[in-house]
Amino acid sequence: MNTEQVLVVDRQALEARLRGQVFLTDGLEAVRQFLLDHHTFLPRQQAEYDTTVRQIIPYGILRRGGKYFLLRRLKGQTEARLHHKLSLGLGGHINPSEEDAADPIEAGLRRELAEEVDLPRLTSLTCVGLINETTGGVSDYHTALVYLLETDGEVAVRETGKMAGHWADPEELEEVFPALETWSQIVVQGLILPGIV
Repeated sequence: MNTEQVLVVDRQALEARLRGQVFLTDGLEAVRQFLLDHHTFLPRQQAEYDTTVRQIIPYGILRRGGKYFLLRRLKGQTEARLHHKLSLGLGGHINPSEEDAADPIEAGLRRELAEEVDLPRLTSLTCVGLINETTGGVSDYHTALVYLLETDGEVAVRETGKMAGHWADPEELEEVFPALETWSQIVVQGLILPGIV
């Protein structure tokens, strides 16, 4: 039985701060500090269906020069919702093992990065947004803190049986936009290609 514990915050308290915004770029430090100060951990099985909390997911976007690391989820991925979808995001749930870090959210992101990709050199890591998308399904239970991860080196996918990746310029992102999963579409619209529909 899966007894993984994941970081959550009270839904009402969080939504009172976000005021219905789908993508937030202002006041991020205050929201991030709120998450760090007011989180708890619940069994993942419970959190996935608990409407009183939202799971906080660090969502890292890799950029090198003017290009972004674009991932394609392959068949066999356990999360069926991402099958055949393209994604810009790396990351996942935050566990109690990160609790002793100065910033558990960033520590969780670094752990997930190490699991998913070989990234020898990270030149900067900056929180650039928050996704509060509630259009149904899985999005109603997760909130993403978006981090821009800058590198000037190579990146290689570790789990080659689950995903593949390559560097894509903004023009390619515009071309594949309909195939991006929802959070990646929000990031492209909010940060990379403002105005794209």
